Amino acid sequence: MRLRVTTDRSVVLKRRGERVGGFGAELAALEYLNAMPVPVAPRLVGADDQAGLLLMEDLGPGASLADALLAGDRERAQADLVSYARALGAMHAWSMGRPGELASLRARYAPQAPLSPAWLRAVTYRRREAFLGAVASLGLAVDGADAEIDELSLLLNGTGYLGLVHSDACPDNVRLLADGCRIFDFETSGWGPIVLDAAHPLAPFPSCWCFASLPAEVAAPAMDAYRAVVQAAGIDLGPDWDVAMTAALAVWLVGRGEMITRMLGEDEEWGTTTLRPRLLTWLHSFIGAAGRSGVLPRLRALAGALHDELRARWPETVIAAYPALAGPGSARVRGAGVVAAGPVSMPPWFTWRSKGRETHARRAGPAAAAGVRAGSPRTATDR
Repeated sequence: MRLRVTTDRSVVLKRRGERVGGFGAELAALEYLNAMPVPVAPRLVGADDQAGLLLMEDLGPGASLADALLAGDRERAQADLVSYARALGAMHAWSMGRPGELASLRARYAPQAPLSPAWLRAVTYRRREAFLGAVASLGLAVDGADAEIDELSLLLNGTGYLGLVHSDACPDNVRLLADGCRIFDFETSGWGPIVLDAAHPLAPFPSCWCFASLPAEVAAPAMDAYRAVVQAAGIDLGPDWDVAMTAALAVWLVGRGEMITRMLGEDEEWGTTTLRPRLLTWLHSFIGAAGRSGVLPRLRALAGALHDELRARWPETVIAAYPALAGPGSARVRGAGVVAAGPVSMPPWFTWRSKGRETHARRAGPAAAAGVRAGSPRTATDR
């Protein structure tokens, strides 16, 4: 809700929703990020934790990255991807040296919620078994991949690249302004491996309705920009970084076990496309990353076999492009203003009821607003 404070100033009011700990997690993140000299998120104006109310800076008119990808041109989309990556890099680099401040704020505002980001819970025993069960139902041999799944948490956390993780770094969770990109909706945020944000363009976008293929030549400048911002802050991204990125891509596959089982029977609508093109793309991205980094060879072999099996079962599945990036004659995902026909199928820890997101989306443009309509209230179930 937008509140007019004076004739020339307004703020955004956000109320506590139904997600356990979500309001506190966002309040803690915004108060924490207020200390950044150059903002990458809306400034927190004030809050009443007991009443479940917070006031944040009104970012004003502007487009989201979703708008650029779905309704913009190629040059704008590429520039906005770079701006998005720089904002993530700045947030991560600044936070990495300040773990204590966030932990203290989370203890105050969200003591009942885990401090770790939501995606780390994708490799719990139940989800691991659901993934392996889906693979086994296709007659594919695990051949040691289960042991490598058990190593994912270590590969993510053991590299030392830990900081504030947004956990839902989607194209519609950012606002593009003249002075840079702002990130909002921190309800699923936490402290953990920053690659769980940084790898989003590589997957791409594992938690977003706004999905399409993202060619390597388009993602590469954004990834280079991210690396430049982080390294400029004195943080070296060595070989362990590529290992952690590969592990992040693996987490997004393992966490989809129940969804894979459902997809074998029926494809489901979600935002710009359906679920099957997403899974095929995420498999392909992980296979490539694992080959480059040289880790998780058994899980890579299993992902390759799964990809080939699903391609054979789903020959009609088309992995379409974002309209801004599509070449002549290539398939394009549905553009701005399209409402998804089916349920938003996400892991159950992504249960979104964010009125703040809706407020910003309405002012961001038609593509972001379509995302809100497609899944609001975003109560996701991995049935």
